[in-house]
Amino acid sequence: MFHSERGLCPRSRILGGGSEGGRSPPPSVLVPARLVRGLLLAAALLLAVLLVWYYVMGTPQYSLYRLAAALHRHDAAAAERFVDVDRIAQAASEVIAGDYLGQEPRGAQVLGSLGLGNAQAAAARALRPLVAQRVRAEMTRMARDGGADRGPLALPTGLLASFWVLDVAREPPDAWVSYDERGRAQTRFRMTQQPDRSWRITEFDRDWVRRQLRQPVPR
Repeated sequence: MFHSERGLCPRSRILGGGSEGGRSPPPSVLVPARLVRGLLLAAALLLAVLLVWYYVMGTPQYSLYRLAAALHRHDAAAAERFVDVDRIAQAASEVIAGDYLGQEPRGAQVLGSLGLGNAQAAAARALRPLVAQRVRAEMTRMARDGGADRGPLALPTGLLASFWVLDVAREPPDAWVSYDERGRAQTRFRMTQQPDRSWRITEFDRDWVRRQLRQPVPR
């Protein structure tokens, strides 16, 4: 027996007379598909943002931004996390000792006569604690004054400014950072990446060290 379409109930006519062949699914079936596509797009955008932020957190500029922020908060301990005082003191001591012995050859002769080995290395070892003390005093003073722009290390303020102003030249595993200070000569220093992906200042260039020797000792 054949049934005409007229005899079907309204629901049967909407669903195609009970047959799904060649028929479009009802709108209620399409909504989840659109929702899934929207969720996938949102997840992709979120993943892209997280990847960019992960990259930013591993840059020297981000560590210098955190250093400047710590100084503005008057937090010398947090600031020192991004400054390797011992390595800075070691490199600066070698510059100071080399310059002094180059101008005073008799000093090298005296040190040599004492049986201390290499005169420049011996002088640098003697200077290192004093230089480290000077570096820590500078960090304390900058933290007390509440800003990195008021000391020998005039860092830009703000994350965007750190990427805009600072020139970073990568030399894996290190990087050299340089920038021009208004009314001052160029500042240039080496940074080394740490296991936690942060960066620490480990050395200042010779010209910067020589300029700081002419500055008064911070109180």
